[in-house]
Amino acid sequence: MERSTDELSNESEAEASLAPGVYIAAIDVGSNAMRLGIALRDDKGIPNIILRHREPVRLGHDAFTSGTLSEATQNEAIEAFRQFRRILDRHHVGSLRATATSAMRDSSNGAELIERIEQETGIRLELISGEEEARLVHLSISTRVDLDHHFSLLIDIGGGSVEVTLVDDAEIIASQSFRIGTVRLLEILGSGEDFNALLSEYLDGMRRKLRAQIGKRRANLCIGTGGNCLSIGELGLQLGLSESNSEISRKGLRKMIRILGGMSVEQRILEFGLRPDRADVILPAAMVLREIMSVGKATSLRTPEASLLDGILLDMVAPERNLQHSRRISLLGWARSAKKKYQVDQSHAIAVTRLALGLFDQTAGLHGLGEDERLLLEIAARVHEIGMYVRVGRYHRHAAYLVNAAPLLGLSTEEKSMLAETVHYQRKSFPSVSHEGFAALSDGAKDKVWKMSALLRLAIALNKDRRDRVQSIAVEYDDKSLTLHLEGRGDLLLERWAVLQVADYIKAALDRKLIIDLNLPAAKSEVPA
Repeated sequence: MERSTDELSNESEAEASLAPGVYIAAIDVGSNAMRLGIALRDDKGIPNIILRHREPVRLGHDAFTSGTLSEATQNEAIEAFRQFRRILDRHHVGSLRATATSAMRDSSNGAELIERIEQETGIRLELISGEEEARLVHLSISTRVDLDHHFSLLIDIGGGSVEVTLVDDAEIIASQSFRIGTVRLLEILGSGEDFNALLSEYLDGMRRKLRAQIGKRRANLCIGTGGNCLSIGELGLQLGLSESNSEISRKGLRKMIRILGGMSVEQRILEFGLRPDRADVILPAAMVLREIMSVGKATSLRTPEASLLDGILLDMVAPERNLQHSRRISLLGWARSAKKKYQVDQSHAIAVTRLALGLFDQTAGLHGLGEDERLLLEIAARVHEIGMYVRVGRYHRHAAYLVNAAPLLGLSTEEKSMLAETVHYQRKSFPSVSHEGFAALSDGAKDKVWKMSALLRLAIALNKDRRDRVQSIAVEYDDKSLTLHLEGRGDLLLERWAVLQVADYIKAALDRKLIIDLNLPAAKSEVPA
């Protein structure tokens, strides 16, 4: 059972004195409040939160009105972190990750506050994107709710933003961050009599985007996370609108909105025991939830005790494994969705992916790329033709644009750019600093794009005219040459010819001349350096 800070402090101090550093902790700096969670790992290594502490510092008030955090707000935040520091020290926490989301991202002086907090408390805050926030929340939900065999709609309601994630059979297929958090809405729209009408109009853009992503499908599982969702679940039970504090129907939510809309903030505090900083934002939260549920045709909302804080702690246990696993799931889900949406030739995409990964694995000692780049190449191969949906001419450029515009969970800004540029250079021109996207990359990323795009070009050439005739490739290389031994159906002369067309690119990317061997005595071809 979860306990308060005071209830746990003496017992935890005794435990920590016996095993210093066994605790891990996470801090979530949101727009409405700041939260600290301290956890112990169970015998399976899973973190169980034994202490939660909340500081009601509303950064969103300044961030969403003036765009600048006032001195008073900064001082409140620093004092909250001093309290976090005292709690962390008392429990001898061994590992900590502190993250900040929408309000800090949107503040012109957010970086200044981050520096002040680190100077005062030694805690370094990490600004995370909406996509990373959605990934971590999904990680938390997936440990509590079985998402298999469902088309799920995940809604994370924050003070500054709302992250909406579509999950098909446990795999993320789309995610979108909307700047419609509860504190932001109150600050922008006010709380007058015309709030409902203004909110409905304000949410119109969100509805259009979600309808385009969801299409005609119906979400048979809808999950809401965040403090407001937990409060809505509890209030639904309290009002007799649901039979459980962890699920409420859309009809029940509509009734709750009518009840809350007819009450003042003070009445909500007195009658329902809501905290002041929850009583004002719970109505816009309920209204946003209802709108999103309506677009997704969801009939009920589940509100498990999953959160960004829990997701951070889970990710800390095995960050590399969790990041790679969750990013792979989300990227493959997006790739499948994109191929369907943009009507990609599925069999060609599968063949090119198989060939590209085979080349990658057999040339590992030559290119020196790792698992992250292998995943990027795999996604590039799967979706390299999505630009044809826009226009056949220059489809490689259109494909790169669509990749850049997509919300890809788990990828950094540079990784996303690397993926887009790899798709861009699948054909036609060579990478050049005269191209804006390529020029913006670091030197290391430029080198990776050269190598990944070279392997992608080879794989596309090996499936020339979509004949899928190359069944196996054996690769040999030395300091001067790269030899491909091809086996397959037919004479493979067309594939050989297509591969020869990318020889100059291979030379530029991998510094090797290309040799092609069709395993026929008279068919060995060498491409001069």
